[in-house]
Amino acid sequence: MKTKKLFTSLAAAVMLSAGLAGTGMAMGQPVHAAGTTQSSNTKTGNVSVKHRTVSAIVNSDNPKLVVVAKDQANTDQIDSNYTKGQTINVLWSTEAKQGDKTVTLYYIENRTINGKDSFVFIPSTDVTTSGNVPTESAFVEQANNDVKAIQDAYKRSLQYITVTPKSKKGAKIYYAYKKSKKSKKITFAASKKTIKYGKKYKSSMIVKNGKTRYVYIGKKRYVKQSALKIVSAKYAPLNLPDDLKNLIVEN
Repeated sequence: MKTKKLFTSLAAAVMLSAGLAGTGMAMGQPVHAAGTTQSSNTKTGNVSVKHRTVSAIVNSDNPKLVVVAKDQANTDQIDSNYTKGQTINVLWSTEAKQGDKTVTLYYIENRTINGKDSFVFIPSTDVTTSGNVPTESAFVEQANNDVKAIQDAYKRSLQYITVTPKSKKGAKIYYAYKKSKKSKKITFAASKKTIKYGKKYKSSMIVKNGKTRYVYIGKKRYVKQSALKIVSAKYAPLNLPDDLKNLIVEN
């Protein structure tokens, strides 16, 4: 395939998913995204979400790959080193003009080539796919929907978090009160007391007051969320279909 006059439309098209074309998407706040594989359902760290892929069998040895630099300055071809019968994963498809012809390309990955972050594609004629390859816009929409569904499942299944002060000085304790019995507004007042650095507290409630979030640690005590770090989170089993569970990467 000649690329000298090819893919001005391709270079513009691929920019839509530039933010999604890496290894996956990290999910929201740590409270909603905690997860490493540990005993029971107590989890720490973060989870990311893999993209859905379509498996494809390479039709011949060493097919050429099409490379488009993210800065859109260059379109080139490189050797793939794939062998006939090898299975690879593709993510989405796009079309580009080559003279009077329209060619379909499947996106494989991002790769640094000649010092530039680039999109790497394989022509659709060089592989046989196991199913339909979504368009770029459909891929982006599905990826966003997957992340939201997984985030929502974590939110629903969260039972409590374990927190500890960030600072070695500990963290100040706040108490909530109403200025009068008729008042509906809750005010948080700082006390002279602190919780100690290194001590861990369980919480199943975070209260937002204005722009500030307070973590309830029991005995009518609250601590500003910004003064705490999350050590772990306890979840009930996730209520998700297998296709979504398989997209979760715990790290």
